[in-house]
Amino acid sequence: MQYRSLGRTGIRVSEIGFGTGGISQLMVSDDHAAQLRAVKGALDLGVTFFDTAMGYGNGKSEVNLGRALKAAGAGAGTGTEVSLSTKIRLGPDDLSDPKGAVIASVERSLDRLGRTSVDLIQIHNYIAPGRKWPVGMALDEGDVFGPGGVLAGFKELRARGKVGFFGFTGIGDPKALSGLVESGEFHTVQTYFNLLNPSCGYPVPGSFGALDYGGLLDRAVDEGMGVLVIRVLALGALTAEPGLLGFLDEAPPVLSLGSEYARDVERAGKLSWLADEGGHTLAQAAIRFALMKEGVSAVLVGFSGSGQLEEAVSCSGAGALSGETMQKLKRLWETDFS
Repeated sequence: MQYRSLGRTGIRVSEIGFGTGGISQLMVSDDHAAQLRAVKGALDLGVTFFDTAMGYGNGKSEVNLGRALKAAGAGAGTGTEVSLSTKIRLGPDDLSDPKGAVIASVERSLDRLGRTSVDLIQIHNYIAPGRKWPVGMALDEGDVFGPGGVLAGFKELRARGKVGFFGFTGIGDPKALSGLVESGEFHTVQTYFNLLNPSCGYPVPGSFGALDYGGLLDRAVDEGMGVLVIRVLALGALTAEPGLLGFLDEAPPVLSLGSEYARDVERAGKLSWLADEGGHTLAQAAIRFALMKEGVSAVLVGFSGSGQLEEAVSCSGAGALSGETMQKLKRLWETDFS
């Protein structure tokens, strides 16, 4: 396992991070033995960064991760140090007092995790002007930066020793997201960045069918922020078996506009040559693509079993995709996979 700096935080993290979202199901299930095996397996392979959220399974992910880390002997003072992040997600009823809601949410998260503090606290809402966004619950910049806003809550928690650093999930309106990056108040951003929508880190044409994030990743790096890549496998579309995650009978949730699951599966069908030519799986090519981008601190991957964990970890230190491969990818992006 290789390790990288998490921006200007001074924290070193494994370049493969352990994601615990509900998509992989493992950490929101009731199979505690499997959860412990996965966490111990990750630790044995050198994974040191674990990411969760109160919104994953309505708190179940936090409970299960906290239990598994403790049982695996990982955490402060154990000799096996890990970095841990969680997130807050505000609802409409919280907007009359965002600061108070943030503090209360983190206190509940810490109780579920069985910890007195976390290294990183992040915003999990979309960010958009006037809270207007087609999907999900959005916050605007006033909710974040205003008196008694989210940032004030984060700073109060830091003063109490409950959190170390601040971050946000980079989904929503690209201009509003850039405003958070350029504020200098945040230490990390989770970027939506994969082979099917590379716009956080590479230019795409105006006709591109997915949301154009306008180089958000590069902007964050310029500000000295740590970059955590999310949805690197596009909900499983960038695997050998799209649909394996249980979305065959219903449409999965949309995280990034224009990256609906069925559309991404169709786009991914144009990338089978990556595995044919590269001697690796499509998933490995996707993870290596993210890791080769300058400024990326870690790629977060959700795991349902040891095979997926080992496949992801094998990408650490495996090197960049070839120049020829990148030229082929850029031609596909320029034509929107047509």
